[in-house]
Amino acid sequence: MFNRIKLKSMKFLRISFLLFFCIGINAVTVDTGHANVSLVKFENVQDGKNKTLLGIRMDMQENWHTYWKNPGDSGGPIKVKWSHDDNVSISDLYWPTPSLIPYEPLMTYGYKNFVIFPFEIINSNNKNSFIEASIDFLICDDICVPEKAFIKTNLQEIETDNLLYDWFLKVPAQTLPVKASLDKDYINIRFSSPFNVTSAIFFVDNQDVVNHASDQTLTKEENNYLLRVEKIKDIEGFDKLSGVIEINNDESYIINADIVGGKQNSLNITFLQALIFAFVGGLILNLMPCVFPIISLKVLSFVSMSNQSPSKIRAHALSFCAGVIISFLLIGIVMILLKQAGLYLGWGFQLQSPLVVGLLSLLMFVIGLILLSDINIGSSLTKLGGVGSNNNLTGSFSTGVLAVIVASPCTAPFMGAALGYALIQPSGVTLPVFSALGLGFAFPYFILSASPGLINYLPKPGSWMVTLKEFFAFPMFATSIWLIWVFSLQTSSNELIFLLITILIISLSIWVASKISNQIYKMMLLIFAILVVFFQFKDIPSNELQSSSALKSESFDYVEWSENIENEYQEKNQAYLINFTAAWCITCQANDKIALSRPNIKEYINKNNIKYVVADWTNKNDEILKTLESYDRNGVPLYIFWKPGMNESRILPAILTEQILLDSFNN
Repeated sequence: MFNRIKLKSMKFLRISFLLFFCIGINAVTVDTGHANVSLVKFENVQDGKNKTLLGIRMDMQENWHTYWKNPGDSGGPIKVKWSHDDNVSISDLYWPTPSLIPYEPLMTYGYKNFVIFPFEIINSNNKNSFIEASIDFLICDDICVPEKAFIKTNLQEIETDNLLYDWFLKVPAQTLPVKASLDKDYINIRFSSPFNVTSAIFFVDNQDVVNHASDQTLTKEENNYLLRVEKIKDIEGFDKLSGVIEINNDESYIINADIVGGKQNSLNITFLQALIFAFVGGLILNLMPCVFPIISLKVLSFVSMSNQSPSKIRAHALSFCAGVIISFLLIGIVMILLKQAGLYLGWGFQLQSPLVVGLLSLLMFVIGLILLSDINIGSSLTKLGGVGSNNNLTGSFSTGVLAVIVASPCTAPFMGAALGYALIQPSGVTLPVFSALGLGFAFPYFILSASPGLINYLPKPGSWMVTLKEFFAFPMFATSIWLIWVFSLQTSSNELIFLLITILIISLSIWVASKISNQIYKMMLLIFAILVVFFQFKDIPSNELQSSSALKSESFDYVEWSENIENEYQEKNQAYLINFTAAWCITCQANDKIALSRPNIKEYINKNNIKYVVADWTNKNDEILKTLESYDRNGVPLYIFWKPGMNESRILPAILTEQILLDSFNN
């Protein structure tokens, strides 16, 4: 019934009996004594069915109020029993965001003077069907009175009320990613917002979790906002937080978050652990396939320097390391600044830009041509990485920068946890984590700078280096082809043709440059090539806002990801595997070929009715990024598995094999 109803007057005994059975037969509006209750509608057609938005409208006497689904310290929510034709289906009531209604020393959640509770009705046969509503509610001022309305009508007799749609818009529809944690006395809710947040109120679903009457305090942290809500002491078994948060008395969002420490998906790691994870992840990043083409340049340059002095070797190694570390720090700074400005970015964000992808594909192709021949069109490209030069420290630095840019499509083990932790912390914590990532990536070259004599263990320079240099052209071409493929998924066929024409013209210019010796003519050709690139790329968007749907599964049917798909499947007891992926993510593509597309996995997924869901992050998608952040991740790949019987979804390893997948499915 109603919880902890506060009665301040015995007037209740005098009037409640008379009001309890206020009935309106064949009427759309009923006077219950302290409120006029009616059914109203706002029609719209969706999915080929006649779907109508209906609402229970309550016009209450001045200063009287009724309650939200969680009434707070006292009261009770509205309850409705329906009767209707078989061709009619009715949804649950939708709950508009409530207001705080203080009643010292208590605090309640509800609606004062006026409210409309929306719901949806589908009339599949499009007939003038009957509908009956038995509505029980509690209405309060100085006293609380249970009242009842019985409404029987036909759908066509219900009057249209445009205010219904306004109240429907007050129903929270979007989920706000938050980090929820407990301390001794408070629930801590951390969230980001693109707007300046001046106020925030959290309405919790569970009545026995928080002290409703206590003040909720909002503070601005460097990268987030922190809302602290006093909890009930000694609550047990509390590992999930759900409710509604209202920001700036305007925007409301759904909150469904796991309490840190109450779920295996939460990363309750320390600053020191984050530094270690970042360092190890950066170190492993050197072994990822996306980095190989650039690292091969650096290895080749070190071989060519085996006859040089230790000081020169050390200088080149340190220049490369500086390029790596500075690049990682700049990426971290950019991500912090843009997030503070309300723009969400994830790891590998630069490759979500078709402009960047197209230019990188062109650069890789040109480097491949240079390595494959003796063409010399200038010092900047021919000496990239120090190949062919013993003195160009700028080339070594540039190679470090390029290695970081190209490395971003890969996510090494431990990186996801470190980056997820770093990007919800103040910049004083975030930047050291990014520095540790850069240090791990550059560590082999730090070792070389400390012991230049190690280079003597490499093969001595000779004619074989010409063959090796030419061989390294093909990883460059392969990288260029891969980037062109990514570009094709992000843009139209016309833009792809423009890119291919640009590559052809650049190739022709390089060939012509190899046939002439006049430096002025070579410079003119270089200017011509730059102008071609500029005019071909000037109309390519720097960022596609639509999510690509081009990543198809060749093995089994898949479902395209949507924001609330996990909740939908769990409510239906439907097992699912969600693949957060991107075309530019080499690790993602390798996992697909090595594990996800294997016949055994296909058979298992189909046999056990596991829904395979693809969240394609090839292009920018803020909803996907917010979901990644809710799992303490900031990049792909991410694999989420759930089946009936599991208390919570499970994060699978970033590097997959058939056996890892099968073990995850069966455990």
